[in-house]
This record gives sequence, C-alpha cells and structure tokens, in this order.
Amino acid sequence: MKVLNLKIKSPNNEIIRDIDFNESGISFVYGDIKIPDNKRATINSLGKTLLLKMIDYILGANEDKQIMKDEIKNYQLHSIVEYKSKRYEVVRVIGDSSAIYIDGVKYSLTEYKDYFDIERRLYDKQVFLNSKNSLISPRREPSKDDYVDFFRLLKLNELMTITSTIYDTQDRIKKLKANQRELVNVYGEIKVQQISEEIFFIDKEVNKLSAKLNAISKKIENIEISQLKKEVFEERSRKNQELKKIKHKIEEYRIELERLEEFIEDSNKVDISNKEIIAIYDKAKQRVPEMVKRQLKEVEEFHKKVYEERKEYLTDKSEELKKVISILENDFYELSIDVDKLSAIIAVNQAYQESIKLYEKYSNDLQDFKYRQGQLSQIKIIDEQIEKEDFELSNGFEKASSILKDSTKVIGIYRDFIYDIVTKIYDEDVKTYFDIQIKKKHQIARPIQLDLSLKGDTGEGVGEVKKNIIDYLIFRYNEYLDLLIQDSSCYNGIDPRQVSNMLLELADIAKSYNKQAIVAINWYQLSQDEDVIQYIEDNSSIVLSENDKLLKFDF
Repeated sequence: MKVLNLKIKSPNNEIIRDIDFNESGISFVYGDIKIPDNKRATINSLGKTLLLKMIDYILGANEDKQIMKDEIKNYQLHSIVEYKSKRYEVVRVIGDSSAIYIDGVKYSLTEYKDYFDIERRLYDKQVFLNSKNSLISPRREPSKDDYVDFFRLLKLNELMTITSTIYDTQDRIKKLKANQRELVNVYGEIKVQQISEEIFFIDKEVNKLSAKLNAISKKIENIEISQLKKEVFEERSRKNQELKKIKHKIEEYRIELERLEEFIEDSNKVDISNKEIIAIYDKAKQRVPEMVKRQLKEVEEFHKKVYEERKEYLTDKSEELKKVISILENDFYELSIDVDKLSAIIAVNQAYQESIKLYEKYSNDLQDFKYRQGQLSQIKIIDEQIEKEDFELSNGFEKASSILKDSTKVIGIYRDFIYDIVTKIYDEDVKTYFDIQIKKKHQIARPIQLDLSLKGDTGEGVGEVKKNIIDYLIFRYNEYLDLLIQDSSCYNGIDPRQVSNMLLELADIAKSYNKQAIVAINWYQLSQDEDVIQYIEDNSSIVLSENDKLLKFDF
C-alpha cells in the first residue's frame, strides 16, 4: 500500500495542504530550519511529525491524542492510495475513529484494515515517528513479536516459527515457576528436592487418620441414637426432684413410725395396775380404805380403757404409716428405674456427641493433611511440568540452531547487503558484520541475539546508523510492505555527511525496487553539499519552515 496524495482540509472544508508523494523512490518532508542553536525549540513546531502521523492514519493507525490534539479535531484527511496496482480515494476525519471512507463507502477501522490487508504490527516495523531504542524495536529489549515480525519480513519463516515456540515455552516455564513459588511460600520453607520425602510422610499420616475415622464411623453406626430432645432432660430433672421428695417423705414417715413404736413400747413399761398400788400400801403397813380401793379400781379400769384405745389408735397409725412407706418405696423404685433409663439415654447420646467431636477433630486434621498433601502434590506436578517444558525448550533451542545453520545462505545475502551499504555511507574504511545468533539454552534468557558491528572511524551517532540500516534491510527485502516512513528524529546525532549518504542510498533502494520512502528531514541535519541539498529539495513533497508551518498556525 502506497500513499500518493494527501489533502488536508479544515472542518469548514477548506484545503489547507495538497501534497503529492512519489509513487516510486523517495519523498521528503523537508524542514527548512537554518538556526541550529534554536533547532530544539523549532523542530517539533513545523508539523513534519504531524504530517507523517496523518499518513499513518491513512495506513490504519489508531487515534493518537498526543499528536492529534483537540485543536485539529474534525480536520479531514483526503488521500489517494495505491493497493495492488489499483488506486482508491480514502477519507478519514481526525478525532472520529468510527469510520473511514473508501471511494465514498463507509467502513469501520477494523473493516478498513481488513480491506487493505493492513497488519499494523508489520507496519510498525516500517513506520517510525520516533527513534527506536534497539535495532528492531521501540523497546530497549525487543519482544517476541519484534523478533517474529523481523524474521517474517525477512522471509526467515522457520526461524520465525521456532522463535515464537521458544518464547511461548519460556513464558510457560516462567508462569509455572511463579505458581510454584507462590505454593512454596504458602506451604512454608521447603526445597523442591524435599517434596517427595514430605509427601511420603504426609501420606502415612493421611492413612492413619483415615483408619481412625473409619473406626469411629463404625462406632457411631452401632450406637442406638435416641432423638434426644430438651424434654428428656426436663423429664429426668423433674423425676429426679420427685424422687428426692419421696425419699425425704419416706425418711420422715420412718422416723415417725419409730417414735410411735418406741412410745407404745414405753407405755407398756410404765403402766401400774391397781393391785400393784395396794401392794405398795400394804408393804408400807398402811390400811387402804375400801372407798379408795374402789376408786382406784375405777381409775385403773378407766386408764386401761384409755390406754387400750390409745394403743389401738397408735397401732393403727403405725400400720397406716407402714402402708404409706411401702407405697412410697414402690413409687421410689419405679421413679428410680425411670431416672436410670433417662440417664442411660443421656449417657448414650453423650457418647455419641463425644464420638462426633472426635470424628470432627480427626476429620479436620485429615483435611489439613490433605490440603498440605494437595499443595505439595501441586508443587510436584508443577515441577514435573517444568521438567517437561524444559525438555521441549532444549529441543526448541537445538532446532533453532539447526534452522539457523540452514539459513546461512539467506543471512549471507543480508550480511552482504549491509556490508555494501555501510561502505557507501562512510567515506572512511568502515567495515561491518551482521549476524543472527541462537544463544545457549536458558529457561528465561531470550533465544535470539542480533549483532551489527561497525569497525573503523564511524564518528557520531553510530547507534542510530545501525538502527536505520536494519530498517533499510527490511525495506529492501520484505515483500509485504511497499513503503518506509521515517521521522527526522531517526537521524538525530548522526554526522551530516552520513545522513546525506544514507538518504541517497535509501532513495536508490526505493527507486530500484519500486517502493516508496517518505522521510522527514531538517536542513541542519544534512551535509552542506549543494548537490545533496538540491536533490532533497527536488524530491521534497513539502517544504516547511517557521514561516510556513503545516496547518498555517501554531497549536
């Protein structure tokens, strides 16, 4: 896909810029800045980077509010693009990511990219609005995608596939090790080598506790469980109290009975008959008158009658008490049996409860051991998975080395290209060597190492030179992208002589292979060679200066 023309229109449909780009070869966005001391203040104010971002929008980039600020919201980008030898008119409005128009037909951004087969990951390898931080990436440490896309664009497909596989395997190992560390931290201080031993001992404890639980389960099954309710305890308490009362009454009645029996017995001992009284008088040689004898006889008979009646009453009372005591003793016996039964029920249920408590204790202990057993087993399983992944990783590294060896011819072509272009960039005798290496197998360290060494008097900015050379290499040999876009920041710090030579070489690559290069560059970055300056001006799609900025105003 190439961008042949870009019209920038204001929200009121006024054409601000109408810019043509060379279909084949190089086009410059030229910054005519001739005040080197003030270049830092003016470099970002002309609109060079903004223009490149507008081109990037036509190439399906997402919204970028850092560059596309609110002041230019609703500006329209009208572009003529070429795709598979056919031209299309594309319209996109800044600040509106909902739609892009192709020949007047509305498409979503996703549909637009599908229409032109735009893979933004790959475009990011040839569209540079900022200088890279490493040879192939805006990141200091290239990611898996950086290497995969790099190899894909250079048609090193097998190396691309195995690199992706190795990265994925390393990521899985990294994740497994992180999970393993978390489990080890939860479990406590333990070394992975001790896990098998620890699992063995825990298995033994689990077996012991399981046996105990089985024994208690059988015991519980054999207990005849009564549905022990609150009423049982209350009934037992009530009957126990009644039992105590009966026992107390029995004791009271027995004491009373003993007193009655003692009284009756004592009464028998102290009674004196009339004859005994007269005999006492006779012994005292006292004459007892007949009247007195007669009265004593009456008294004796009366007393005897009273005594007999009282004795009979007390005897009846005694028998009555014996009957009451017998009844109470019978009630006491029956209550005792009831209380004993209730006590037995309670005792059985208490045994059940104790068994349940013991069962719960063993069960909790068993769960704790099984939890630890599970943790250790997980650690062991993870360790086994790591070993398996490590085996696959070893195979991956071996395969990568083999593929790299088989790719020697292709890499040799790229090495020669870089060697030749460096000799054209530098007037001095500077030698370069490009190489792709597979590192020694490691679970974490990434597998690929790109080397690009320049030996000799390279002057300033050699790091930026290397990055641009890699971009030129991809631009020359990839069959997916027809264009290369570079901001002037990609050439910062490089000696102006090398900058001029690099741009001339890039122009030659673009022309020779019918590709499109669009580069933003400033006057002060170039060598002051009239032919070079003239070439830049002749191939400039637009010349911007402090007096003629892209959108005609500052923002």
